[in-house]
Amino acid sequence: MKKTQMLKRSMLTLAATVALGAVVLSAPTLFTGESVVAYAAEETAEVSTIEEFDAALKNPVITVINVNQSIQFKKNITNIPNRDLTINGNADKGVVINSAHNSIYGKQNTKGKNTISIKNVNIVGADGDGRFFTGGSGNGPSSYGWDVFAENVTYQGARFVHLSEGKLTFAGTNNINTRAENAWVHDLEFMPGTVYNGIAANKDHGQFSAFYFNGALIKGKATGEAIIGDNAKINVKIGPQSDVNYYYPVFYDKVQKVDVGENASLDVDAAGVAFQFIPRADYVNKVPTFNLATGSSVHLNGRGGGNYATMKLQYYGSEINVANDAELVVTGNSTKAVVESEYKGAVINLDAPRNFELTNKKPNSKLFYATNTTINATDVSEISTWSQTGGNYEHAPIYLDGGNFSVNFGKICNSKTLSTTGDISPNFKLENYGKLSLVGGIL
Repeated sequence: MKKTQMLKRSMLTLAATVALGAVVLSAPTLFTGESVVAYAAEETAEVSTIEEFDAALKNPVITVINVNQSIQFKKNITNIPNRDLTINGNADKGVVINSAHNSIYGKQNTKGKNTISIKNVNIVGADGDGRFFTGGSGNGPSSYGWDVFAENVTYQGARFVHLSEGKLTFAGTNNINTRAENAWVHDLEFMPGTVYNGIAANKDHGQFSAFYFNGALIKGKATGEAIIGDNAKINVKIGPQSDVNYYYPVFYDKVQKVDVGENASLDVDAAGVAFQFIPRADYVNKVPTFNLATGSSVHLNGRGGGNYATMKLQYYGSEINVANDAELVVTGNSTKAVVESEYKGAVINLDAPRNFELTNKKPNSKLFYATNTTINATDVSEISTWSQTGGNYEHAPIYLDGGNFSVNFGKICNSKTLSTTGDISPNFKLENYGKLSLVGGIL
């Protein structure tokens, strides 16, 4: 039976428990060589001050902390013992946790993994350096031992969490607004039905992605994954106040797979680059993949553009897989292209898509900056094309025949159509278009 008690009684209970011979579980050995004792009975702390919160975090017996009054950090809270821990923030009752310039630091643990669950919280941190939780030492490959499960979180500050070697999972409805990235992660997951509203690089012209996958390689391979569950709705803005922060995308660095689940949506509005696979030869599955499941919808927009493409597929063989009744819409405003696949090309597989649409709002600008890139399409009922007029392309398109076909294009980094096979109209010339739409299925 769950035991609940005030924090000031927790140590007395610990002593009594040991005296009565309660079951004791040995926790994994810590990086520091210390050991922690985890007790079979769950203990809950009710806290109303920062001192009580600090003490509860450091007490290995406590696995649930209910924050009942608004609190403000006075310093970093360090050396948090390794155990699974839940923080309930009572945000629905008006409770605010102000982490200011500080962070909670979990003890580094290279022998095991613990999860800190952060639920129903409203957190405010300093936008220059405030972050709520840091796994281990926090930077790069020194942040072992912690995952975070976040549910119904509102956060404003520099970064929500640092988990370079951990996984960040979201559930419920979350609003994350940060000066830098929303988080550092090794892996990222949005549970089915999650609603996520994220803003990154929210001030000046900061150069930050939304999620930085900056952990260590696993057996020499980049293994990072971003998983969006079925029916989730993910909305991310990068540098909303800027049109000159062109570079950093929604997921950056060691991410080798992005999955968008059935009937889920991913909407990214960026100053320039919205989505990217960087040119690295250590992807665990040899080529990185962006996979859109049946009924899903992905919209990628690059507002400023400049000389940057909205989607950069910079490792050869990168795959975009769009399942039947899924939608991929990529919009840019770039003198270079909307999609860049210059490093020996990419493969775009379209299986009767609801809509595959590319638009370059910059006049006299192409859709692709590509080398040896291929579009494989099945069951495309209609192809709509617009010349490179720029703007919103409100004039009527030219319609071409579709069907089942392949188009190979891009020689010396351009959009030139090299060959076509299958049912596609012989008049299809990708290099001539400023907007393109492929609609699948029966109209």
